[in-house]
Amino acid sequence: MIVGGCARSGTTLLRTMLNSHPDLAVPHETKFMVTAWRRREAFGDLTRVDNRRDVADWCIDVPHSRFSRIGIDREVLREAFAAAAPTLGSLMAVCFELYAEKNGKPRWGDKRPSYSRNLNAVFGFFPNARFVNVVRDPRACVASMGKAWPKWGRVASATEVWERTDKAVQAGHRKLSADQILEIRYEDLVTKPYETLEPICEFLSLDAAQIPTMLDYHEGKDLPTGELYRNAAAPVNTQAVQRWMEEMSDSDIALVEHVLGDRIVHHGYELTGRRGPLSAEVMADFERVRAKRNKEERRRQLVEFKRRVTYRQPTAYR
Repeated sequence: MIVGGCARSGTTLLRTMLNSHPDLAVPHETKFMVTAWRRREAFGDLTRVDNRRDVADWCIDVPHSRFSRIGIDREVLREAFAAAAPTLGSLMAVCFELYAEKNGKPRWGDKRPSYSRNLNAVFGFFPNARFVNVVRDPRACVASMGKAWPKWGRVASATEVWERTDKAVQAGHRKLSADQILEIRYEDLVTKPYETLEPICEFLSLDAAQIPTMLDYHEGKDLPTGELYRNAAAPVNTQAVQRWMEEMSDSDIALVEHVLGDRIVHHGYELTGRRGPLSAEVMADFERVRAKRNKEERRRQLVEFKRRVTYRQPTAYR
């Protein structure tokens, strides 16, 4: 079970609810799996035990991996990797299997917003994965990103992130079957939580009788901390649903609706009508951001391709 979505869409709230189910363990967000996928060919021949142990060290030591949130001792991980099947997907799964075992639960999941933009990694590692994508009104996401990360969360950048995420997920819908990907709205999760968790439990083959326990997530011990995640550690509430209407200027709303108007309507949200003419300067700024991100993505894909023509190694989870 994997959860993704645009940043500030409520993925942490859903992760906290799911982790409260007695059959499912979902750690706090880590950052090693997508990186592992992108350099997958460079890990060498995984039929060699020493290479599998090296991958264990890499998971722990790679900068910004947040592997400490898994809470597994290095030597335990190294020996578990040594005993695992010789594919990178199997090794990634071992990390989360150990986390679930440590927490006394039979099943594991993972959550990271950027998984929605990296569905090739998710299903490349775990072909049988069930993926839940959380959608939130892009205007609310843009407003929240601007508050959370003012250095890069300005309106043009945040709008582009939402657009890129949604495009990736819609492309995923065209490739994946209905039993592989499920989309829910953040607004539904907080306004009618029980009714929204029911289809999620069915999709994930979880006992829906445990939904009351899932909704008591705020009484648990494994809660997110910090101001950014205060709603994910508090009882379900709707305080953040319409907050963007007070926080965003008319010009910022106009930009988001101009770029994403069709997607806003597609996902069941209403336009404000503030789609008046935008200055050439504002649109040029957005197009610069979009062009820069596209260039960065092409460069990353080129680096990954060069690795792949150098190394050949199976990756999928067996």
